[in-house]
Order: sequence, then C-alpha cells, then structure tokens
Amino acid sequence: MSASLFHHALIGAMPYLPRSLIWRVSRRYIAGTHLHDACRRVQELNESKCTATIDVLGEDSTSEEQVRAAVETYLTAIRDIDTHSLDCGVSVKLSELGLRFDVAGCKEAIHALVTCAADHGSFLRIDMEDSSVTTVTLEIYRELRQQFDNVGIVIQSCLRRSEQDVAELLHEGPTNVRICKGIYVEPKDIAFTDADEIRSSFNNLLEQLLDGGATRVGIATHDPALVAYAEDMIEKMGVDKDRYEFQMLLGVAGTLRRKLVAKGHPLRVYVPFGELWYAYSMRRLRENPNIVGHIVGNLFSRS
Repeated sequence: MSASLFHHALIGAMPYLPRSLIWRVSRRYIAGTHLHDACRRVQELNESKCTATIDVLGEDSTSEEQVRAAVETYLTAIRDIDTHSLDCGVSVKLSELGLRFDVAGCKEAIHALVTCAADHGSFLRIDMEDSSVTTVTLEIYRELRQQFDNVGIVIQSCLRRSEQDVAELLHEGPTNVRICKGIYVEPKDIAFTDADEIRSSFNNLLEQLLDGGATRVGIATHDPALVAYAEDMIEKMGVDKDRYEFQMLLGVAGTLRRKLVAKGHPLRVYVPFGELWYAYSMRRLRENPNIVGHIVGNLFSRS
C-alpha cells in the first residue's frame, strides 16, 4: 500500500484516536482554545511581518444562545485586537450567526459586528460557505457595503457562478474580495470538480478582480502554481501592494509564506481558535491526508 493510500485509510480511524493525540498535531493549525492564545499568535505573526485574521471556530449554530455567545466572542476579539494594537481583522461565518434558521437575526448580528469593527478601526471578512447559502451571503454583503467600507466577502473558484458574481460585484461599486478554491463538495452542474479547472477558474477570477478595479484582493492559496501565476500577474499589471495580499492558513506552507514575505509581498495568516477545535482539525486532516504521518510519528514519540 502506498503512503498516500495508507494515510487515507488512517483518516477513517481518526475518530477512534485519543483527542489528546489529535490535539498534539492540531496545535500546528489552531492557536488554542482561548482568545488570548489567538492574540499571542497574532503578535508573533506581526513580528514576522505578517498581518492576521482571527477566526472563531464554529458554524451552523442551531439556537439563539449559540448565536449570542458567538457574537459576544467576536465583539471581545475586535476590542482586544484594538487594545493590543494588533495588525489583525476577523473572519465570520454567517451560519455561526444563525443564517440557516433566522436570516433577520443573522443580519442584525453581523451588522453589530461590522459596526464594532468600524468603531475600532478593524476589518471584517464574511466567509463563504456551501452553495446553499451563496446567494443570501452575497446579498447580506451587498447590504453592508452600502454603509461600511471595512467589510469584505469570499468568492470560491470551484463554483461555476463565480465569474458572474465577481462581474456584478465590480459593477455595483468598490469591493474587497478574497478568492479561494473552496472546500465544499458540490454537484458537478454548479461546480468544477477537476483540479485543473478549479485552478484555471482561480487565475481567471484573480485577473478579473485586479483588472476590474477591486479595492483589494485576498489571494488565498497554498498552491505554488497559483502563487507563481499571481506573482507574474501582479508584476505584469503593476499592481500596488495596497490592492492585494496573499493569504494562508496558520500552520500551512510555512516555507512558501516566508519566501513571499521576504520578497515584500503583503501576506495575511488566518488564525483560528476556540473550543470547537476538534471538528476543524478533522476537516484539515481530511483535506491533507499526508499530515496523518505526523500523528503516526507522535504515537511513538515521548513528548
């Protein structure tokens, strides 16, 4: 059995391993379980010339209590970012604010968070989730950007609709967009499923945004080929550094990240934290099965 197949097989066994073991590997991707853990990690990133975005782990809230708790955590994070003078914003999933069961309440919650972020000189990114909420997520973003300039959205290159979505956003006015491949499994009639098609879509969207005058573009990828294409495009188009930034997840592609920073590119690292670290960790492991090798190694380590 190849190493890759072995790692994929081990993924199925992950739920049966001790959480303490999973945590030993997850520390690479998660700042910790508390806000002070995230702020400490952001400080370290700022010292290494990276900006950051704090992400409170959680999605698909099912009660008003969960929504209130999430809002309070984000409000505290925004205030702490300001208090500690961190070069950092926040990223929010609307489903964590009750999008799937109370759209009106979700709108009130995200409005309160964007208002707080504006008051504290911070930026808020609305994360994009699966295709069932793409339209309503874009609608909420459109409503917010009529009043605020410190809010941005995410577009996924795997979705066939994304080119049209970007065209409409650019036509409607100033827009701040983060582009990524997308991690959700979607039907073939609405999404590209071939890796090369997704990469091609990513590159096309990047060119569309830069050429179309997006106020700022977050280039969210760890794919060396996409990074190289983006660098070439930025150079050829003479894009100013205040109009783009590379974005990566905490604990991923550290060598590539440092190379980009050394070249002088703006780079942001997403820093997740929270009590719901386990579900996030399992998703990261499923996305990158080779990481399971680290877990196997930990089984035989003394630390």
